Amino acid sequence: MATAAFLLRNAASVRASALAVPSRSFLRDSRRSMGRTVRIILTDDLPNGKGYNGDVVTVKAGYARNYLVPEKMALYAIPENFERLGMSDPDKETVEERRARQIRETAEAGDEDLRAADLLRHYLRNKVLKIWRNADTSTGVVSPGNVTSTNVRDKLSKQLKIDLEDHELVHLRAQPVVGFSEIESEQIESMLDDIGTVNEDGKIDDCKVEIRQLGEYLAKISLGGGYSVPLKIAVAKR
Repeated sequence: MATAAFLLRNAASVRASALAVPSRSFLRDSRRSMGRTVRIILTDDLPNGKGYNGDVVTVKAGYARNYLVPEKMALYAIPENFERLGMSDPDKETVEERRARQIRETAEAGDEDLRAADLLRHYLRNKVLKIWRNADTSTGVVSPGNVTSTNVRDKLSKQLKIDLEDHELVHLRAQPVVGFSEIESEQIESMLDDIGTVNEDGKIDDCKVEIRQLGEYLAKISLGGGYSVPLKIAVAKR
């Protein structure tokens, strides 16, 4: 799937009405040599995972002419359009060009993960996720209904409008944190390192911690690219 950098770089080009179109000779030669099929550059994802933004694919000429190109979902794969989009034709790349492109796309994907983490970190920096529970007045022990990572995911969606992807995990710190307002960001980052365990395959295990006591807690949201973001939680008496 195309990276966010690709989408941002090419959005203006895709919307422009003056995009290069193939010549009649190009279409005629393509149909003769490819059995009425043409190569196109996708500028949007196709349904059912049949192609993604930035892919160069071969489709029936009528499908491109009557639907994909008019709907601005694709451009004809001609030199002018490759140049306009800042792309190289993958069928004509040298080995060195292909390696350079793969390195560039990998770097752009990493930057995308970092930007996503920074955006979420900035959004959550002054927010506290509140979860209400019945609890014993004298001990502060919640009963019933311990707070789990699943509860936190649900509350994130309902309360803060953040819907995490399936691969984005939430882990809870078992010990309460006293005085969020007095803790420096460096201390919070240090706490994150101790949240969540890594298995033998190098992957983070699902969270098994359950919060059983009223108080303030810290959670770690693990994102793509190995980045993580802190989340402050307050478990309060209903």
